[in-house]
Formats: sequence, C-alpha cells, structure tokens
Amino acid sequence: MKYRYVIFASLLLSNVAFAGDLINKVNQYFEAQKAVEHKNSTESDVGDLLSLLTDDAKFEHPRFDAVQSKAEYKKGLLYYLGNYGECDIQVMNVIEGLNAVTVEYLHPCTDKDGNSDPENNNEKLVTLFEFENNKIKLIRHYF
Repeated sequence: MKYRYVIFASLLLSNVAFAGDLINKVNQYFEAQKAVEHKNSTESDVGDLLSLLTDDAKFEHPRFDAVQSKAEYKKGLLYYLGNYGECDIQVMNVIEGLNAVTVEYLHPCTDKDGNSDPENNNEKLVTLFEFENNKIKLIRHYF
C-alpha cells in the first residue's frame, strides 16, 4: 500500500514543474518575443518562440474576446514580422503558482522608423502563463 502512494506522488510530481524552472521558461519566452519584435526578425525567430509552446497551446486576450490556437498565433506573428523597430520587456512583478506564472511588465516598443508611443510604452501589462510538461500551454493577456 505504501508503494502505491510513492508511485502516485512520483507521477503527480512528474507533471509539476518547479517555480524557478517556470520563471526561466517565461524569461526564454520574453527573449524570444523580443527577437520576433525587431526590425531584423526572421521566420526562424518565430519558430524559436513557438518551440516553447505545447502543440495544443492557446493564446487568449479576454479584453478582445480573442482565443487563438498555436497555428493562428503563428500566422499573426508572421503577419507583423518586420513591422517593429525594437521592443523591450521590463518585468516589474512575478507571481509563481502551481504550473503557472503571472507577470506584470512594461513592453516599450518603437516602430521601424524609430518612433514610439509614450502612453502605450508606459502601460503596465499583465500576462498569465500556464504550463504543461515544462512548456507553455496557455498565454492569457490581461490588459
């Protein structure tokens, strides 16, 4: 009987990523996002970003009632490829949970001509990342 609990606990913990690992994955995602949002971005930059997501990942933006599959998200990323000048991500706060990380951050960008929008660049953004097997399964923007 005791061995059943050990096996059950092992199986349960195998699907639970440790918070530090999840924060590292979010940082990898943000670095990949910055690479995609750059005037010299390539399709391989989009591939690098998408490699951090599960095959059935979802991208949601409740404010706009938007829900996208990974394929739809890819299509959107490719559509805007090269329209940015350069973007940065400045993390202000991180909340870790069970297979989830919520991040508050600034996302200042310039367009390809070097122009910026100070109001948008100073807007605090909040995004929830949910994970499965150490990959991002859900990205939900709350802004």
